Amino acid sequence: MNLKYFDHILKHLPVIFACVLLGALARVAFLYKGVDDYTANIIFWCVSALFIVVYASIVLFLDGIIVLFRKIFPKKNNSKNSTVDFIPTKNHENITIAQRKIIDDNTANQLIEDSKENIEDQTMERINLESIRKTQLQQKQQIESEKLQVAVDYTRNQFALYLKDEDLDALCDAVNLYAVKEDILNNMSIRTKDLTNLDLYHFGWNIWNHFRPIKQEEISKLLKNIFVSLDDNDLESIKSHLKDEPKKGIIKILENLADYQKI
Repeated sequence: MNLKYFDHILKHLPVIFACVLLGALARVAFLYKGVDDYTANIIFWCVSALFIVVYASIVLFLDGIIVLFRKIFPKKNNSKNSTVDFIPTKNHENITIAQRKIIDDNTANQLIEDSKENIEDQTMERINLESIRKTQLQQKQQIESEKLQVAVDYTRNQFALYLKDEDLDALCDAVNLYAVKEDILNNMSIRTKDLTNLDLYHFGWNIWNHFRPIKQEEISKLLKNIFVSLDDNDLESIKSHLKDEPKKGIIKILENLADYQKI
């Protein structure tokens, strides 16, 4: 609480207490005369409020009178001091010029020091900002690297039994390109054994979901450019079947790509 308001409350609290006490005395007096409790309570509040209003009116009235009195009768010392201050003398002028020169020099020095401090503060802020950006960039790159590693590990785990080593490496390279939103320049023509198109669709959906928000058209293009069995399928058809029968097939739909390690 503001100390100024607290002081005002302490000043007026005894008076308010006295007003409430008078209201209580009035209530007791009317009860003594046979008035019921409800009427006595009303009398208590009315008497207390009346005395508080009277007190507030007196305070406001006196405050207005004091302010008016100060305006009519200002302090004499102030007028005397002001008259003395404006008496021109040669010595006074010389002292004033010297003082002004000292003040101007001090002001100039202070401005230079403040300017240096501001420059130093701004330099430190820039250094701190660059440090923050560098840290955030490193964190972002670390997250992206870990995310890509999960996708590559998942790909190797799912296709290890169904692809040749060179085809598996090529597929992982294609996933890397997809993650950084780069196109595959040439069709890879990878043939799989024991995997159906449903398995390839599920693999494509899992990779797409892992690297969202890349459009599903891009993962459909990736599948078509890689797997021979999808050569005759158009992109819209591949896209429409990505999440067909999610629990069937060797490769199943995963909402979280890291979950394959728990299966």
